[in-house]
Amino acid sequence: MLQGSGNNEELVRQLKLGNEVAYDLLYEQYWKKLYIHVLSRVKDEDAAKDIVQNVFISIWERKDTLEISTSLEQFLFGAVKLKVLNYFRTEKIEERVMEYTLQKLERATVSIHEMSDYLALEKLIEIEIEELPEKMRHAYLMRHAHLSTAEIAKKLNLAEQTVSNHISEAMRRLRKKLGDKFPERLIS
Repeated sequence: MLQGSGNNEELVRQLKLGNEVAYDLLYEQYWKKLYIHVLSRVKDEDAAKDIVQNVFISIWERKDTLEISTSLEQFLFGAVKLKVLNYFRTEKIEERVMEYTLQKLERATVSIHEMSDYLALEKLIEIEIEELPEKMRHAYLMRHAHLSTAEIAKKLNLAEQTVSNHISEAMRRLRKKLGDKFPERLIS
């Protein structure tokens, strides 16, 4: 009755009844043709195998409601065509997601490098400030704490001009020391 591949209508009828032998015959008769066809489209052996396998799984799962209005071969090639289109659609989406993820990773890497540079610069400034003479260091730190020259002079018991000189000299020394290591950064 189902011995060969001669009668596709009978094959489909038996398949709809849940006949596993009919399913096996369908698989044996069409798997290789479908695989070669899909492989020529997707150029990926594993993807081609998956697509064809999914078509056969879908046929078995929907065997009770299976309606074929064309030849069995046209039906099967139409089914793999839809799966190939879905494959390419999915590939495009995955490609866009991957591209977006790589861009975010690239930006994060740049941010990490910038943060690393910033932290190195900050540590170096801290070290250089500690090496300044005591009154010069205090004048510089108070100025960066937004105190006026007059307020700093009063707290340090120095003339305003001396405070201005200390701040200017501190800035000059810092620029000189840090300029070698971070020439692209300006210290203000």
